[in-house]
Amino acid sequence: MNLSEIIQGSLISEIHNKTVEFKHFGKTETVEISIKQLPYAVTEPLFTRLNKGEDVVSEWIAAAVVDENGKPYLTKKQVSANFTQTLASAIFNAILGIEKAPVDDEGKSD
Repeated sequence: MNLSEIIQGSLISEIHNKTVEFKHFGKTETVEISIKQLPYAVTEPLFTRLNKGEDVVSEWIAAAVVDENGKPYLTKKQVSANFTQTLASAIFNAILGIEKAPVDDEGKSD
């Protein structure tokens, strides 16, 4: 990868398809989602607000979960009104997971 590709948006245009597991009435359920890598200009203010104790999970999910064309699939209001705590937490963890460096079987990154 080179800087020219990065400044043209190659890092943030990626969409990651994920199968997310969550508990509902004691049963493990799954949902297929597509997550868009968000740019620093979006994530940094969200991290700042989160670290100050503000609830930004619904807003973050609405920004990151996209359709097959990379367009937002949900609104903050839909997430807040229709997701359970376990589903929102599982999807939020998947969103944060695409930000982490890959690790080996011993939990070490390169």
